[in-house]
Amino acid sequence: MAEGQHSLRYIERDAVMHRIYPLVKLAWVFMVAAGLFLYKTPLSGAINFVILLLLTVFLGKIPLREILSSSKFILGLGLILMFFHLIADPGNVVYQLGPLKVTDTGLIQGPIFFFRLSVVVLASFVLIWTTDTRDLMVSLAKAGIPYRFAFAVFLALRFLPLVQQEVDAVRSAHAIRGRASKSSLGHRIKLWQRYMFTVLVNGLRKAEAAAAALECRAFGSSPTRTYVKDVHFHAVDLVLLIVTAAIITVLVLRERTGFLF
Repeated sequence: MAEGQHSLRYIERDAVMHRIYPLVKLAWVFMVAAGLFLYKTPLSGAINFVILLLLTVFLGKIPLREILSSSKFILGLGLILMFFHLIADPGNVVYQLGPLKVTDTGLIQGPIFFFRLSVVVLASFVLIWTTDTRDLMVSLAKAGIPYRFAFAVFLALRFLPLVQQEVDAVRSAHAIRGRASKSSLGHRIKLWQRYMFTVLVNGLRKAEAAAAALECRAFGSSPTRTYVKDVHFHAVDLVLLIVTAAIITVLVLRERTGFLF
């Protein structure tokens, strides 16, 4: 992906993660998310975050700058969520700053929720960055899902970067005409209303054009469909799931027994 292009799209690379079967990566995202709800300490979430970051950089060949640029909003929400639990969870007060009281329970639960949000979002981004949406559509159809529903998933993922591009284009147009970034709060709220209206109208136009194109090609008239580019599953792809399951098991056992390390 060239510099300046958008984050929520497939980044073509010759990397290990790109060659893994799409459904295996989809199952991997759900496995990572499920594991996060089994952890009882922030350390396990932190270990998952570091491992996922290393996997993204070295096995996905995604630049660290791209990762931070795409995740800064979610990381910010995670920090807000962590701060909320620091002062809202009941427990013994360990630090007080005016009316704000940090509890011992909050010191544990706050980072846990931060890593839950951050790791799940980053894993989802890895799936988007390393998976061609066409390959995901084909793999879903080969798994027995009707190709109409598989194509709906393809369209949803395909429209994500288009919507993001529309928002950036509208924001740039308003900034050139009125320097919206330096305007008052009330004016900026009105500008956001215009953003939403413009993006909604353009989105409906694109959806109408896509529907017309599908109708012209008689999409859905046949119970089966062929594909120019096929996707094949290899048993070695399961290594990702096996290693992830092993890491989750080790971390859970460490928390429950304290025997491993």
